[in-house]
Amino acid sequence: DAGEKVGVIAVLSDISELTELRDAVKAMKQIQYLNGQLQLRNKLLNETFGRFLSDEIVRQLLDTPDGLMLGGKKRTLTIMMSDLRGFTAMSEQMDPQSLISMLNHYLGAMTDVIQRYNGTIIEFIGDGILAIFGAPVASDHHAEDAVAAAVAMQMRMKDINEWNTERGFPVLEMGIGINTGEVIVGNIGSEKRTKYGVVGSHVNLCGRIESYTIGGQILISPQTRSLIACDLDVAQELEVFPKGVKGGLTISHITGIGKPYHRSCASDSQAEEM
Repeated sequence: DAGEKVGVIAVLSDISELTELRDAVKAMKQIQYLNGQLQLRNKLLNETFGRFLSDEIVRQLLDTPDGLMLGGKKRTLTIMMSDLRGFTAMSEQMDPQSLISMLNHYLGAMTDVIQRYNGTIIEFIGDGILAIFGAPVASDHHAEDAVAAAVAMQMRMKDINEWNTERGFPVLEMGIGINTGEVIVGNIGSEKRTKYGVVGSHVNLCGRIESYTIGGQILISPQTRSLIACDLDVAQELEVFPKGVKGGLTISHITGIGKPYHRSCASDSQAEEM
């Protein structure tokens, strides 16, 4: 009888060990699955934002559980639009390889500057750039960052045009428009194709302000100017009547911004190498 009891105990011990082993295997598989999902999420996040945001902002987004969820939020931020003057006519006179080489060099340089001032590039529209400041990571000085970035972008044009001249490419001139206001910002699209975007009347107004610029100009809205505490170099003020705005709008031509940025594009002699 004693021998049978021992045998029964041994069998129960084996079953218990098998159960524990099975549970351990399930737990390991679950951990591997969750790790795979995390890696996939991080990969998608990098693909969605990585080329248009600074590394610091991407790292912050990786810590946000709903970083890739579809949908948007209302947020007050600063919008920037830039465009090259006469680019369409210029593109018709250049061979495709030279055109793309020139355009990529220009856009690469502008991306570096925008990211340096905490900007988020929403998209490239041909030779145009749409960027925002103050999202996806909130900022209390998005208007100042946007204007500082714009001044630095105009300063960078000197180096870009020196590079162009060395290769026989034409000289480029860029206009920049800036506006601040409440917009809807977030992930727009479908489960298969998602884009981080921004929509609202203040985006449209930014585009209209940019359309008033000539080469080398930075024009900002009164909403943007009212949020900037540091000194601004204002070359002139212009009264414009953009579509969708009741009455006139006084926009400012900015050539520099004071401390802590210390940037000026008033003349070539003042431009610093970025």
